[in-house]
Amino acid sequence: MNIFDVLMEEHRGFKTMLDVLEAIAARLARNEAVPHGMVSDVLDFFELFADRHHGKEEDLLFPVLAQHGIGTDQTVVAALMSQHEAGRAYGHKMREDLSRLRAGSAGAAADLAAHARGYTELIREHIRIEDEYFYRLAEEVLTSAEKEAIFRQFRPGNLTTEGARDRDRYLEMLRSYPPMVADWR
Repeated sequence: MNIFDVLMEEHRGFKTMLDVLEAIAARLARNEAVPHGMVSDVLDFFELFADRHHGKEEDLLFPVLAQHGIGTDQTVVAALMSQHEAGRAYGHKMREDLSRLRAGSAGAAADLAAHARGYTELIREHIRIEDEYFYRLAEEVLTSAEKEAIFRQFRPGNLTTEGARDRDRYLEMLRSYPPMVADWR
């Protein structure tokens, strides 16, 4: 396993949770109830787990690539960074929508559904760019020693106790939520 295997494995988890978020959005768009706790959990997943994933790229991978001339001024890295920021903005909007939904605000369900659909579209495209293009480019550019140094920092053993608890919580969500929403379709 290498750094790109780790990142792509995380993408598989994202795709699974994107399916869950899309099912939530579809249900909200039909004015059907969704468990607020599930929505909050899914938003936690994307805020925390995705931020850790993006942090690996922003803090570990991108700086080393910049040493090879593939910095934030390059189109692909700039686009990926922009998508990270757009994803965070969507997360903030969805949190606000969920608060409004809990308060019984008219239109909150529709707004949450719309923002969830926008987020899933953005992140699916982001994953496609990374998996089909960017990671191949990075793998060709980085030396074996650089890949190994980055990989050592990716290992789960580097997680705090809190980080390990979060990881376990997210793994449980990945197991339990997809079958729950499968019945919604």
